[in-house]
Amino acid sequence: MKTTHTFARQPIVDAEKNTFGYEFFYRNSIGESGFENARAATAALLVALLNQIGLQKAAENRYLFINIDSSVLLTDLLLAVPPRSFVFSLPADAQLGTREGEVLKKLHESGYRFALENVDTQKGLTGVYDALLPYIDYIKIDASATDNDLLPAIVERFKGKQLIAERIEIDEVLEAYKEKGFRYFQGFACGAPVLMEYNRVDPKHMGVVKIYNMLLDGTPMEQIAREMRHHNELSMQLLQYLHSFSLDNPFPNRSMEEIIIKMGAERLKHWLSLIIFAKSGQAIREDKSPLSSLMEQRIDLMHCTITCLQSEDEQLFERARLMALISLMEPVLGLPLKAALNGLPVEDSIEDALVLHSGRLGKIFGLTQALEKEDNDLIRLLMDELGLEPEVLPTLKNMIKM
Repeated sequence: MKTTHTFARQPIVDAEKNTFGYEFFYRNSIGESGFENARAATAALLVALLNQIGLQKAAENRYLFINIDSSVLLTDLLLAVPPRSFVFSLPADAQLGTREGEVLKKLHESGYRFALENVDTQKGLTGVYDALLPYIDYIKIDASATDNDLLPAIVERFKGKQLIAERIEIDEVLEAYKEKGFRYFQGFACGAPVLMEYNRVDPKHMGVVKIYNMLLDGTPMEQIAREMRHHNELSMQLLQYLHSFSLDNPFPNRSMEEIIIKMGAERLKHWLSLIIFAKSGQAIREDKSPLSSLMEQRIDLMHCTITCLQSEDEQLFERARLMALISLMEPVLGLPLKAALNGLPVEDSIEDALVLHSGRLGKIFGLTQALEKEDNDLIRLLMDELGLEPEVLPTLKNMIKM
C-alpha cells in the first residue's frame, strides 16, 4: 500500500548538544546520494520536505540546512520556500557572477538565510570572501581539516557570523571549538545522519506542466482552480505544502478552489516550478500508485453519493472534495487529522463533518468510510439517514477498487 522514499538528516547542535537545526541530504530513488543535476536534486529534496513529509515533521520546528549549487540562484526555486525556516549552504568555492550576486543580495534582504560551506581556513584569513560575507549568516568550518592554532584568527575574521564546526568526531574537539567561540556543531559526536522515510504521491508530470503553462498564459485563477479538480495528487501535495507554511492566507476555507484562488498566480507558479525542476533529468512515470488510487476512490465515492442524492449543489461537491483530501492526509502523508485541521483551518461545518460525522456532509463522509470498511450495518443506517434508496448500493460498492 505504501510507496516509501528516503532522505537523510543530521543534527546541528549547540554547546549543550541541544538540537538547533538539521542538515538534510538528497537521496535518489534507490537511496543513493549521488546526483548529476544539482538543481534537480535540490528541488527533489525541497519537494519531499514541503509537499510530502511536511516541515513540522521533518525538522520539528528547527532550522533546515540545505546545500545548494550557485546555479539555483538563477531559478525561482527558493521563492517557493518559507525563508524563515531554511538556511541555504553555498559551497565556499562557488563562482558567483554579477547576476548571482545580485540575486543573493535581494534574497538575503527578503529574509533568506545563507551559510558558507567548506570554508578554506587558509584562504579564509585573506579577503577572498569579503564580497559574499554581507549576505552570509553562518560559516561552516571543517574541524577535520583545520589547524587548531588558526581558530582564534578564524573567530576574529568572521566576527558577527554564526560559526558551525562540522565533522566533529569526538567530544574533546567539540570542547576545543566551543572554548574558541564556536556556537554550533555537527558530526558523529553530535549525531549521525539518519535516513527518514516518507510516502510519495507523485502528480502526473504533464498535468503539472499544463497548469504551469496556463499560469504563464494568464489564465484566470478560477479556471486554474477548476483544472486542479482533475489532479488529486497535486491537490494533496498543495495541502501539505500550505500546511508547511502554516497557511498565512485568510481563513476559514470551504473548498480547494477557494484555497487556490487565495494562494494567487505567482505563488502557485513558483510552487509548480519546484515540482517541474524536481522531475528534470528523471524518467517520467505516469502510472498510478496505490495511494493515488485510494485518493481517487474516496473522492469519487463521495461525489457519487452526492449525485445519488440528486443534488446539483456545486459547493457541496467542492466541500466533499476538500474533506476527502484532508481525511487522507494521515494515511497518505502521515499527518494526523487534528494536525491537518490545525494547519489548514476550514469552516466549522467541514471540521464537524470530518471529526464528528455531523450534518449531511458528515453522513456522506461516514458512508464513504463504511463502504471502504465493508461495514454493512453502518452502510444501511447511514443510507437510511441520508434518504438513499437501497437500489443505489450496488453502484456505490462497485466503486471500491482497493
